[in-house]
Amino acid sequence: MQQENLEKILQTGYKLIALETNNPEQTINDFRPLGREGKAIYIWEKGIGLYRMEASHIKIPNTTSPEMVINHIRQSKLFGIYLLVGFSTELKDRNLIPVLDQIIQQKKGNKTIILVDHYFEYPHKIMGNLLITQEPDVKAEHELNQIA
Repeated sequence: MQQENLEKILQTGYKLIALETNNPEQTINDFRPLGREGKAIYIWEKGIGLYRMEASHIKIPNTTSPEMVINHIRQSKLFGIYLLVGFSTELKDRNLIPVLDQIIQQKKGNKTIILVDHYFEYPHKIMGNLLITQEPDVKAEHELNQIA
């Protein structure tokens, strides 16, 4: 995804964004120039936890589980773009939805959570506050699956 498209997505004001992609690794790499511009970009991966993009060797303590990382984001006072990779299956845990909703409703702090994953079904409760964007190959694949 081009940098200007990522910047436009971030400028929408949505605090919860789903970026559907068939290549999560490339999507993460697409965010690297934003990190070089001084934006704090964090990545969460299942089994690894949360880390800052520029310092992947330094894991943030107590962020390995979905509950821990969502609570960490909610409690953080710092600006940040949080790329939660492969988080779609975690959203089936209904206990995460109220905490996500709290983050969305926060007036202070400039935090954006971006769910980086393949196409998936979203919980109805968050749909009104969720911006969904698909890379072209995901959109084409999803349309083919609907026809079949």
